[in-house]
Amino acid sequence: MDNKEIKGIVCDVKSCKYHGMGNRCHAGQIEVGPSDACCTSETVCVTYIPKENG
Repeated sequence: MDNKEIKGIVCDVKSCKYHGMGNRCHAGQIEVGPSDACCTSETVCVTYIPKENG
């Protein structure tokens, strides 16, 4: 992984390229959206990239 862990960010998405041991995010920075969300269920991590297998 090229990027460093973001302290305090917990990520359960094991299929994400930036998912690290202990459910840590290694994206370096994240973007959460969309801006018109009105509740938790409407938000997403825009930084998500599928992990390559192989």
